[in-house]
Amino acid sequence: MARIAGVKTIKNTRGKLTHVTIDVRKHPQAIGTLKEMGLLNKTQFEKECEEAIPVDIFFDKLKSRIKQYKWSK
Repeated sequence: MARIAGVKTIKNTRGKLTHVTIDVRKHPQAIGTLKEMGLLNKTQFEKECEEAIPVDIFFDKLKSRIKQYKWSK
């Protein structure tokens, strides 16, 4: 098999291919294919970050909530 720059293969002790590492900086065209195959899924943290409210909206809600409390003067 020919060597391809940016692609590493790892074999086990029996010589069977077990891992393939692709450098996407050298092969950016591979990203689309990997996404189609479902191999580039987002982590749970990334999904939660997308669903989170923006910081400025959070502070606006926090400020309005604080204003609702009856502070003794």
